[in-house]
Amino acid sequence: MFTLGGSLMARSLDRGGRRAVGARLRRLLPPIWAFGLVAVGLLVYAGWRTPPPTTLGWADLVWWLFPARVPPVGGDAWAWTFVAVLWYITTYLWLVLLSPALLALFRRWPWPSLAAAVLLPVAMLFDVVTVGGYFAEQADHVSAYLALWMLGFAHHDGLLRRIPARRYALGVGVLAVAGAVWVCVAALTTTGTFDLNRIPAGKTLWSIAFVAAVLRFRPRVEWLERIKPLDRVVDLLNGRAVTIYLWHMPAALLAALLFTPSGFEPGVTEIVLRLALVWLLVGIAVVLFGWVEDLAARRRPTLLPRPSAPRAAGAGAAGTGGPPAPALPALPAGPTAPIGPTPATVAALVPAGPAVPPAVSMPPAVAVPPDRPVGRPTGHWNRLMVAGVAAVAVALAGAAAKVVPGPVGGNEQVQAENARYLSDMLLVVDGTPAVDQPEPEPRTRPGAVDLDGATYPNAVVVAAPSRLRVTPPTGCEQLRAVIAVADADADDVEVTFTVQADGEAVYGSGPRTRVSAAEQIDIGIPAATVVDLVATSATGNASAIWADARFVCPS
Repeated sequence: MFTLGGSLMARSLDRGGRRAVGARLRRLLPPIWAFGLVAVGLLVYAGWRTPPPTTLGWADLVWWLFPARVPPVGGDAWAWTFVAVLWYITTYLWLVLLSPALLALFRRWPWPSLAAAVLLPVAMLFDVVTVGGYFAEQADHVSAYLALWMLGFAHHDGLLRRIPARRYALGVGVLAVAGAVWVCVAALTTTGTFDLNRIPAGKTLWSIAFVAAVLRFRPRVEWLERIKPLDRVVDLLNGRAVTIYLWHMPAALLAALLFTPSGFEPGVTEIVLRLALVWLLVGIAVVLFGWVEDLAARRRPTLLPRPSAPRAAGAGAAGTGGPPAPALPALPAGPTAPIGPTPATVAALVPAGPAVPPAVSMPPAVAVPPDRPVGRPTGHWNRLMVAGVAAVAVALAGAAAKVVPGPVGGNEQVQAENARYLSDMLLVVDGTPAVDQPEPEPRTRPGAVDLDGATYPNAVVVAAPSRLRVTPPTGCEQLRAVIAVADADADDVEVTFTVQADGEAVYGSGPRTRVSAAEQIDIGIPAATVVDLVATSATGNASAIWADARFVCPS
């Protein structure tokens, strides 16, 4: 979707110059203001009185007005749901702000600048380029997706169509193989997981290869208006994309809290009902807050977006009189994303030579034969490219499914076990601070940790005191993990780990400190419907590590 955003941004800059940046911000910011007003209001009502533990303190709330950085949300256990997805908004915002300079640089040196963007996350990984300080996290995200954004520039300017099919296919193949090899090596030697979010350089190489292959397609969407219900759904998703994206995570957590006492056994029925509840809650949010997107677009506010004008044949392509480009492209698919690209937004990628003001320097137009096939890629090399990328994708998925994550290079050997890691499951976090003690900032940070010389790639790190509640998969009767204390203010800060099955304590660690050796636990939880992982501390100001916490199930 960053490629789509880059292509649409180039078109907007060609039409409106630097005013396009202001127009994008005008479309993006008001829905975030409404979202932030509700979030901050709920947090203050719930008792948020402690300033954020940052250099700016309460001044960090300014990022709710202009999200160049993920804003603070206080210490309530459910607060993270309001910021978990804002990384995409902040990354998109930075790329929009940088686009005038990036587009000028790209049109001066097209391929060298695109190559530099591809290599940037590699350079940052090996500290050839370092960005630290207050905006370090945002710099990491921008570096990971900059190449895809600039690939959108290349697509908009017609440069990709100039490349002969053979060279294009070979280039995509090299990038796909390089990305896949990078991901596999990193997964087997350092991260212990095939999660691309933890392998930024490999993610960039693989993503740009995959997207470049997709850009060989030139879909038509005239058929869409003939299916009126589907066409209306597309209009709704496009007209409320920002609202849906912002509110889907709070809706998912609320659905989990409402659904947990239902008693449904895990399975297809449970998944369908849970998703239906999530979409119902998202729909309520769309009705309550979606009209803000109408105001941002300078339209008359309505509860639901109005149907779009009928599409002419071939409409929807950039510069062909299709519907206006959305302020924010369809948002990224993933574990928490509600929607992906719709036919209308995919159609916006079809190049058709937009009008360019004389003052804009642009590569010469590329003549495209009027009878050029539209739809799936044609030609031997294009078919080979698509088949090759698909094969690599299947191989990566197969490797991810067969390799059991576990400690890398540590004392524990990776054993063949049917395991479900808590870092991959929905966790309900409930802070349980000690009486008359300041409440720490509850958080869950799935990721790799190093303990006593061993790397555990599927750790969950939470504030102490805290409680994690999770529903064990059907048939899983063992819980295994490695526990440790981190981030304590002093060596004598104590944390006690407790595991409860259906409210009954089945394990207690006794007091532990940050100098205590990591301890492996293996606990039976037969027939448990709910498992709580509790970390208690009389003083707080510490983190509890549940490293490689997993349910072990029969093969």
